[in-house]
Amino acid sequence: MSARHGRPGFAVPRRHPWPWAARALALALALSVTSAAPAAGAGATATKAPAVPPVAEQPLDPLVVDEVPVVVEGQTPAGPGTDTVPAPELSAELPDVVAADAVGTRTVSAAVPVTRYRTLGVTWSTGPSAADVDVRVRTRTDDTWSQWIPLESDGTVPDAGTAEASREVRAGTESVWIGDADDVQLSLGEGARAVQDVRLALVGATDDAPDGGDRSADAALSAPTVLSAPTVLSAPADLAAAGGSVVASAPAAPAIVTREGWGAAPQRCAPDVASTLLATVVHHTAGPNTYATVGEAMAQIRGDQRYHQDARGWCDIGYNFLVDKWGNIYEGRDESGTRPVIGVHAGGFNTATLGISMLGDYSSITPSAAVQESVARLIAWRMASYHRDPGSTVGYTTLGGENSRYAGGTTLSLPVVIGHRDVAYTACPGERGYAVLGIIKQRARDIIAGQYVNPSLSATSVPVGGSVAVLGGATGTIHSTLRVVDERTDQQVRSVFAVTSPTGGGALIVWDGRNEAGAPVGPGPYRLSLEGVDTRDGRPVVGFVARVQVTGTSVPPTVPGVPLVGDLRFVPVAPARLLDTRPGGAALGPGGRVDVTVAGTAGVPADAKAVALNVTAVAPSTTTFLRVWPAGGPVPSSSTLNADPRITAASGVMVGVGGEGKVSVYNNSGSVHVVVDVSGYFVDGSSGVGYRPLATGARLLDTRSEGGPLTSGATREVQVTGRAQVPAGATAVLANVSSVGPAGPGNIIAHPAGGAVPTIASVNHLPGDNVSNRTVVPLSADGRLALALQGAQAHVVVDVIGWFGAGAPMRFTPIDPARATDTRTTSPLGQGESRDLPLGAVALPQQAQAAVLSLAATQQTDTTFLTAWQPGTSRPTASDLNTGRGRDQAAMTVVPLGPERLVRVYNDRGTSHVVIDVQGWFG
Repeated sequence: MSARHGRPGFAVPRRHPWPWAARALALALALSVTSAAPAAGAGATATKAPAVPPVAEQPLDPLVVDEVPVVVEGQTPAGPGTDTVPAPELSAELPDVVAADAVGTRTVSAAVPVTRYRTLGVTWSTGPSAADVDVRVRTRTDDTWSQWIPLESDGTVPDAGTAEASREVRAGTESVWIGDADDVQLSLGEGARAVQDVRLALVGATDDAPDGGDRSADAALSAPTVLSAPTVLSAPADLAAAGGSVVASAPAAPAIVTREGWGAAPQRCAPDVASTLLATVVHHTAGPNTYATVGEAMAQIRGDQRYHQDARGWCDIGYNFLVDKWGNIYEGRDESGTRPVIGVHAGGFNTATLGISMLGDYSSITPSAAVQESVARLIAWRMASYHRDPGSTVGYTTLGGENSRYAGGTTLSLPVVIGHRDVAYTACPGERGYAVLGIIKQRARDIIAGQYVNPSLSATSVPVGGSVAVLGGATGTIHSTLRVVDERTDQQVRSVFAVTSPTGGGALIVWDGRNEAGAPVGPGPYRLSLEGVDTRDGRPVVGFVARVQVTGTSVPPTVPGVPLVGDLRFVPVAPARLLDTRPGGAALGPGGRVDVTVAGTAGVPADAKAVALNVTAVAPSTTTFLRVWPAGGPVPSSSTLNADPRITAASGVMVGVGGEGKVSVYNNSGSVHVVVDVSGYFVDGSSGVGYRPLATGARLLDTRSEGGPLTSGATREVQVTGRAQVPAGATAVLANVSSVGPAGPGNIIAHPAGGAVPTIASVNHLPGDNVSNRTVVPLSADGRLALALQGAQAHVVVDVIGWFGAGAPMRFTPIDPARATDTRTTSPLGQGESRDLPLGAVALPQQAQAAVLSLAATQQTDTTFLTAWQPGTSRPTASDLNTGRGRDQAAMTVVPLGPERLVRVYNDRGTSHVVIDVQGWFG
């Protein structure tokens, strides 16, 4: 046992010091003998609250918790009627052990000097029911012993399953403020003989502080500490795990003295946080009501916190908030104003409840009107944030506990506002405190006014076209609006309006699963936000936010097919968007299909036989691929592009126009949004132009060496004709547009120079990913293209592999897409390997001079690129596909053909399997 500093023989077995920060409050540690203010609301007039002490220029005295073992002697108790306690011997020094001897039916300790201490409690090892341990204390001040005061055994422990419960916690009594007492004496009932390791815990100043600490109530004061606008937030920051959340509370947060304001010690550990708040438990600290200044009130709170932390083993003070006798509110556990922090205040009922304790003993004194108002405002503020009606009930499953009235696992209809005694064998919050709970509940209801009560969804998952309702009650007539937002794109797809009448339960508002156009939304996660305005005063009520998953898919009837036509000429159009499933929430589900009208729209004539498209997969929920083919034709075994949740993937495609002037887009897995842009069309007349590939491709722009990266909103123009064998008069080019080293999410738009930037995207990028896409880009009349960037800056590289114009000889013939090669049936390409891959599986005619291909990489072991070209010629400078490790990715390319119908493919790094599908041919 270690001696106290500078005091030989003043030994204690356990000590928990904590140095106070220099900017904490200088508060009085002494307990004034001034009488408590008369209680308001009980026929008495409330006294005016003293001024809240400002911030101190000097630091507070450090506090320690000293614990002294209490040895309950085994003497035979004296007979009945001999419970009179003789005056004990006094000592100037704290003993190593407090001996307790039998006196009548009780066991009474020796006197213990407590000059340096202000708060005490008694603890013991957890085990038998805390209700069986009867502890009383009396104090000696100025040679006069007080009456015996019961220390209630609270039986409160952390809830099972919380991190706090895994700590070395102890059972014990409530703490009590002893102020200026010189000595204390304990009286223990028979239950004390059954418990182990009884300790007297004393909280007070360290030896380094002046004797007794600073007892002046208002020393060295400056700026005020009670906040008119509290530091704690008024809106919960969490999202409830059960598919719901809360938004900013309509009742204003009351003024709150923050933890810094009353000088809280740091947390010993981080308490758990529940997913919601269900109810409020009202307590009293059961200490004396004789504190005369706010400084003394704060000193009591600090003493209670240290007792909870160091004697009981909890992370922090057990309550979420405390209220002094003048109605001042103090933040208890950290973040209790912004999150449903789990306290230790009602064993088995700590989780998802708000613990509010009135500072003092309200057994025989009625809480003042100011106390009642502050408790009601706290309840209204925090309960309304989670849609709880203080006058109603909520389902609650208790975790049980030594002192709980209910066994663990019991589900009950719990009033939203209760006293501690409702769920535990305790007198808390005192007879008079409990008597005003009805008044407090009604006042909290009046403060909240109209609100949604216990809202929830009728289902958290519905099929495509299914309905979902927000269920719950309402305490007033509310003009309600339900906003439905696709969570993947953050686009609102529907608003529903209703007048919600007062109700105890039922459907508040219903969404029929459709968008504003009346069409069913596609599969995916949707956020439902319920907003309302109280018709009585126009005040917004607390909203409700929840998530519903729409499942399944939508497949339209198959349109009649039409024969594909070949020998087609190309006509460019101003790039335009033909389909975007995001605004209407029309994502494709697994096996889902959408037929896109391409003929007779966006400058494409009704007699178009094929189109040049850019197809983009946005926000896929899982790894998937898209197929694009002429509507009405057979579903191909090939894929057009691959996507996964990490990227927004795009690919150019040249595809024949099918039945009803449409092309079909199919999604394989999960759900995904689809965007389709058009840049030109093919016809079988003489109005179009032909195509000519470049022998090796040509790099026309690389901002890494020319001009620097593109930034958001910037446009860079590139002269194309007259360079790299692209003649004057070319109307469009087949180009590879690459984003290199992007700083964040964004996209690049390639379009004819001189015109407005169209609503399309040529390539989409994410931070650090090099992404390329092969697409047809129309040119301006003078042969230029422009590049516009949206989002984070990136370098841009443009490689041209062919051009369209009057002097180009080749014509396009679309086919039903078909698979030509898949190395997964043989072996992957190695690092730096070039391999000739056959197209013989697809019957290309003799006149085919170049194949339009979809080139895909899969099962890559490293970040790499692929390049495809005609065997016997030099490998082009431009890559055809840039891809990351393990990422399925595809891109369109056009490769000249020799008589052997082979394509040579180069893999730069690692190993990679290669898949080649044929979309058509030029000849």
